[in-house]
Amino acid sequence: MAHSHNIARKNLVAAILLNAAITAAEVIGGLLTGYLSLLADAIHNLSDVASLILAYLGEIGAARPSTKRSTYGYKRIEVMTAMISAVSLIVIAIYIFYEAYRRFLAPQQIENPTLLLIIAGIGLLGNLLSIWVLHASKDSSLNFKTAFLHMLYDALSSVAVIIGAIVIIKTGWNYLDPILSILIGLMILWSSFKVVKEATMIFMEAVPEHLDTDTVAAEIEKHPLVCSIHHLHIWSLSSTSVALSCHIVIQDADYTRAPEVIYELSRTMQDKFRIDHCTIQAEKDYCPDSDSPFNIVHDSGSHDA
Repeated sequence: MAHSHNIARKNLVAAILLNAAITAAEVIGGLLTGYLSLLADAIHNLSDVASLILAYLGEIGAARPSTKRSTYGYKRIEVMTAMISAVSLIVIAIYIFYEAYRRFLAPQQIENPTLLLIIAGIGLLGNLLSIWVLHASKDSSLNFKTAFLHMLYDALSSVAVIIGAIVIIKTGWNYLDPILSILIGLMILWSSFKVVKEATMIFMEAVPEHLDTDTVAAEIEKHPLVCSIHHLHIWSLSSTSVALSCHIVIQDADYTRAPEVIYELSRTMQDKFRIDHCTIQAEKDYCPDSDSPFNIVHDSGSHDA
């Protein structure tokens, strides 16, 4: 696992350097040619460089061991950095919309179209290389998922930039430039919204989308020695780590087997639901709590050993 994370981080560094070079080339090309879509793509790439750096720092921080003060470690650093990256992209999109509005009022001619197409082509090639580098790690954490999405939307916007430039050069319809810029901005907003939503739900300690609380509760109650379950809570420590805590009721005659039951349930939660951190408390009596959504005894009948 550690080896795969090291490879993923190296790929992230490669993507950072690659996109920094793309950004520099597109900024120069956008200024020389006056093509807003290329500048918008460059700004998008600049934000990607920042987000990739944040993702790298987030991965380093998330890998730090737990301490007496931070008992869960620093797993949520990667969520925090992903959130900062997504919010920054929203700000970038708003700026692109503003610049597009100005271009609608005063369309600008494209200068040096050959240079424009060369630089746009380099940008597209760089984005495709970044996608290839990050593809293997895209599902390993929210940070890598965010970085991969940035590269994917960058590649799409680069295609739009090239097609738009060709159309403008052939037809002279300069209004296509701000239109494409707005479309790029909308893509940025959409990808950012999804990341912000996921990060917010993690910070709010909501149940992960891939899990259903009733299904998890029913699985726990299937154990032959569990009479009922209450105080069930499921939340995300990070985009890849899920925690669970609950109280289970075991009959007095079977209570000496509580450690065995807890071990078996923890293995089940890991194998069936990918819940890697379980805190299960065994009790002989039910303790009601009005704050718990599972404060009604889910009696699964008499369980005889």
